[in-house]
Amino acid sequence: MSALLDLPTLPAEDRGFDAATFDEAFAAACLRAAAGAYEASSEALEQLLLTCPPTQQRRRAQTLALLAHQYPRLGKLTASARCSTEALALAERLNDDGLRADALTSQCYVYGQLLMGREALESGMKALAAARRAADPVREAWALNRVGVAYSSLDNPAQACASAGQALEIAASTDCAEVLFSCHNNLAYFWLRRVEEARALGDAAALADAVASARRTADQATTLARQSGSPFQVAVAVSNLVNALLAGGLLDDALPLLNEFGHLAHDHGYRTLAVEADAQRAVFLRLKGEPLQAARILEALLHAAAEPPPKLRRLLIRSLYETYKACGQYREALAWLEELVGLDRQISRDNLVLQTEVILIRDQVEQAQARADSATADARRERARAVHLETEQARLREHAMALDRAAHEDVLTGLHNRRHAEFALPLLVEGARMANQVISVAALDVDHFKRINDSHGHAVGDAVLQQLAQLLRHRLRSADLLARIGGEEFLAVLVGIAPQQAAEICERLRLAVVEHDWAAVTPGLLVRISVGISGGAPQQHQGDSLLLRADQALYAAKRGGRNRVHVD
Repeated sequence: MSALLDLPTLPAEDRGFDAATFDEAFAAACLRAAAGAYEASSEALEQLLLTCPPTQQRRRAQTLALLAHQYPRLGKLTASARCSTEALALAERLNDDGLRADALTSQCYVYGQLLMGREALESGMKALAAARRAADPVREAWALNRVGVAYSSLDNPAQACASAGQALEIAASTDCAEVLFSCHNNLAYFWLRRVEEARALGDAAALADAVASARRTADQATTLARQSGSPFQVAVAVSNLVNALLAGGLLDDALPLLNEFGHLAHDHGYRTLAVEADAQRAVFLRLKGEPLQAARILEALLHAAAEPPPKLRRLLIRSLYETYKACGQYREALAWLEELVGLDRQISRDNLVLQTEVILIRDQVEQAQARADSATADARRERARAVHLETEQARLREHAMALDRAAHEDVLTGLHNRRHAEFALPLLVEGARMANQVISVAALDVDHFKRINDSHGHAVGDAVLQQLAQLLRHRLRSADLLARIGGEEFLAVLVGIAPQQAAEICERLRLAVVEHDWAAVTPGLLVRISVGISGGAPQQHQGDSLLLRADQALYAAKRGGRNRVHVD
């Protein structure tokens, strides 16, 4: 866990504490971080914590929050999780929304990096609410930026781009260069994720748009990074720009930037970025028609004395698989694909361990806060603490493994399942409320589905549900929540869409179902749907009430003769 667990006991009194000297050293650490010297800045902050007594709650919270912000850049995710949790506990004691937003923003980022998407989204939304209560646009931009990270970890790059875009609009109105750069840089990364998504779907139009957007935002991030004078910012921005240019096939434009990225990473000792730069050069060579040279570079990186971390190792192995496949050496490609599958399993196991550690960190900090509030109660808890933690750790590991095994999507249709819908609907309603947007909920049901199963068999019924799911995907936005919540029942949640507009969308969907070639599934097959819609301003509704009203509207459509759309 965090190295902070091993720090010596902190001074219990203010005696000998020099606030002016502390504040001067803290400001100097901030300047080091702004220049990209995160390791030196973090070491200075750790030393400051040793001199800061518990009675200096605000200074401790500020120091912990800054460490939580910087540690992920050094690969110290569990240390960041502990610092953010401790900072959050102090912010709650102080009732300081600014510090609360800082701690939750860092917590959101760490959870996102550990693929704890739902926890990340919850922390990000709380950070956003705290920043807005504090009327602090810089913190609001950071929170929205990290909400984008949460959506990205939930494999929703479209919503990640939307959140980062909102963050960018707010950041542009402030004078904080760091958050403005981070918003541009993260937005470029999210667009690169959409490049991968569009390429996997074979959507040429979406691919072209994503490549152009990734290049534009990465270019803007690079300009801001050069203005900052931070070589680290320049390196990460140029890395995204190179990826965007390679994705667009602009090899001649990518080459000088690739050389610059490599020099920056190697000259400044950014070990992880140096490996990424060499991996990008291998991709460049493969695209230039030199796959064997690319493969030699990738294999050398894999077998270097300092083994790359798992995520980078995955990047190298995947690149080797794609390189050998591209040059027709399928035996070698298959071998690397098998290694990639094994590594993915190991990464999943490692993430489960890290997730358990983060949950335990949160539990430990909460208990420590309770001990500070009541020494008597703490004494009683300590007697049972060893057994409790051992049992809790085993339970949490088992729970984490169960969550990993549990499907979060409907196996038949590939849409989200009811569990995900029940989790996501309140968050979408709350997000719409905070953004002052309308929201609509549509309940869809296949008319006479039992008759289809009885007449044509369950295999045909399954095919109907699968093709209806495809029609839903094609007719609704990628950011909309789509779920199969029952046998032939579906749910769609459209944020920013009023009920009447949702009715027009669903009417087009109903007509598409009518016009679909169901006879291709089996001769004589006819499929029709009924749709019920509810919605409006989310201040007036809760998720459960919207769903109930949508169901009632659906029943009204059924009573009205089926094959129709009814608005509540």
